Amino acid sequence: MAKRLTWCVLGLVVLVTATVSMAGVKEHPLIRPFPGSTLNEKSCEYKDFDAYTFRVQDPETGQEKKITVKGKFWKLMYTLYKPDGNWDKSHSTLAYIENYKGAALKNGGTILYEKGSHLVFTLPADDGGKTWVHVRIANSAQQIIRVIQEAPMEQQLVFGPAEMKKALDADGRVMLHGILFDTDRATLKADSAKQLQHVLKLLIDYPALKLEVQGHTDDQGSDEHNLELSRQRAETVVAYLALFGIDRERLEPKGYGESRPVAPNTTEAGRSQNRRVELVKLR
Repeated sequence: MAKRLTWCVLGLVVLVTATVSMAGVKEHPLIRPFPGSTLNEKSCEYKDFDAYTFRVQDPETGQEKKITVKGKFWKLMYTLYKPDGNWDKSHSTLAYIENYKGAALKNGGTILYEKGSHLVFTLPADDGGKTWVHVRIANSAQQIIRVIQEAPMEQQLVFGPAEMKKALDADGRVMLHGILFDTDRATLKADSAKQLQHVLKLLIDYPALKLEVQGHTDDQGSDEHNLELSRQRAETVVAYLALFGIDRERLEPKGYGESRPVAPNTTEAGRSQNRRVELVKLR
């Protein structure tokens, strides 16, 4: 049913007339489409918690990298139609991108990536977090928007043997945040003993299990330094387990440095999540 709506494109308010079906779709309360666009419900998706990988670009070096963010997830598709029902392709891709870009900046946002038909930016949230947005323009008429409202689940620091085995069987890997090291060193902290003993029991209970022990860091420091530090930390974990009789042939230490973040490195909470040990089942 056609009705008169006030569309707000991230705070840019435009009065338009459009035919929009809103039933059954949970749109983002802040991210709104290019004026006059119609929501394509069948192509949309919402999840209370999910992950999405954003492409970002260093403003100084121009180097690109990918960051995976977790939280509330929206995938929204909007299409601009002519009165006769055909797609309205009268606006250029640049016009769409500039519209979203300008609105984001007006609302205190930060542009993280802009290339061709793609735009990535963040917006500050009232709770101190961030809303991540990826806009892609297709066919000069469609906007595919993916949004993550950053809200990580509470992190369980220490996993027992049963929980680790369940994760390894289901996903082939388990992420451990309870193995801690001194700052910028590969020396284990005393608090790591509980988690390491759980890993030890897992390996004793399942003697056929072989694991890649992965070290991961945040992005503080150079790539080379973090890669070496993560390798040393992985080797420290293997050495600890070997002290208790675990055959080193069952364990393969490997460092990945900062190359596989699971959270943005823009906050201490995010960097803390990225500093981790992962166990990956070797087949």
